[in-house]
Amino acid sequence: MRTATARAIAVSAATTSAAAALAVGPAAAPSAADPPLKVRTPAAGSSAKVAGSLLVQWTNTTGKEVDVWLSARTPSGGHDRLSLVAPKAGSKRAGEALATLPVVPPGTSYTVEVTTQDGAESDVSGPLGLIG
Repeated sequence: MRTATARAIAVSAATTSAAAALAVGPAAAPSAADPPLKVRTPAAGSSAKVAGSLLVQWTNTTGKEVDVWLSARTPSGGHDRLSLVAPKAGSKRAGEALATLPVVPPGTSYTVEVTTQDGAESDVSGPLGLIG
């Protein structure tokens, strides 16, 4: 039979393990279904100021260095790169960069693209509005 102290230690250990699991949470590690490179922010529909700063976050399981680009959506659904806004932004599993946006016409057809420097992997954010 366990003593009260042994039960308290067991409950404390279980509580600590559960709390640690919750603190990490499902968003902290990419799931097996996630692509090797995934833009996390900016979210679709976000806006930023022309020539201002924009926080870009991504997950990267490629182990390769990435670049961050400001792109414009094309009528055919593609993306044209306009400006390299964060070169050599790192190769860590969870990355972020404070990108300086160029002077471009205000509009809602912009996106952020994070790409490995060798071009093998990339991901594009949802639509981003730039305001004057």
